Amino acid sequence: MNYELALVPGRTCGDCTVCCRVQTIDKPDAQKHAGMTCRHCLDGGCAIYETRYEVCRSFHCGWRQMPGLDESWRPDRSGVFIEFQVLDRDAGYSLMLVGNPLKTVRQQQVIDFVAGNVIRNVPVWMTLPGPVGHQGAQSLLNTRPMREAAAASRAKVKELLEVALRRLQAYPFQPYVMRNSGNDVGAAADA
Repeated sequence: MNYELALVPGRTCGDCTVCCRVQTIDKPDAQKHAGMTCRHCLDGGCAIYETRYEVCRSFHCGWRQMPGLDESWRPDRSGVFIEFQVLDRDAGYSLMLVGNPLKTVRQQQVIDFVAGNVIRNVPVWMTLPGPVGHQGAQSLLNTRPMREAAAASRAKVKELLEVALRRLQAYPFQPYVMRNSGNDVGAAADA
């Protein structure tokens, strides 16, 4: 799987700023806890877009890179923030649930995305953000029951997604300790 795809021509972030809120930034030039809004994020975009940090310049969510996903998959519309992820040499997709998680896992497009990738043996992780300043929780969806469900019944896939979500919601979220310091870009109002 090629997880370093080019951007979809003509597809822009628009006024979506999900990445400005949900991600941890822990780089020497900028730090921000997950769940905090970057202080440079304004309604409709980045106030320092032309001079933004390298971590921001080099990042693009999966929706920006995957031509098979239509406009309804934009993170602020779908409630799913897709990132390419490599874990133990396996490349796949992390689906971070950023909207109403239960409503999101019940969306037909999410069910079909998970089922299709599981059938093709592409790793798919469900990710749930933790509270501000904490690490999120993540679960690999490529299990034997999910493979069997994906091959037979979208209703069963939905049921298994709901089970995975409940498991993640019960996770004891751990605080994230920054390795870098000196330029906290998190908005004070979110702390």
